[in-house]
Amino acid sequence: MPSYYVCASSEVDSRCLCACDHQHRTIASAVACTRSARAGAYVVAVEDGEYRELNPDEEALFQNLMYGNPERLERLIRWMGRLSLLVS
Repeated sequence: MPSYYVCASSEVDSRCLCACDHQHRTIASAVACTRSARAGAYVVAVEDGEYRELNPDEEALFQNLMYGNPERLERLIRWMGRLSLLVS
């Protein structure tokens, strides 16, 4: 099974990890999905059905997309929203 990314957040009260139901092909797509998640959302990789932490290159990309340029993140979220309308 190919690897993919999910948007994840932790539930403080229940101490569990909640992930979106999507199989994002890119970190950028998963970052756009964080907008609908709870505060503290993160992106994790999934390989062979198992969660794994992002490698250093993936982490750098995540940090840049999430925190490096708010305007770029807003454009990405709007673009992903338009794309979902075309696909659904």
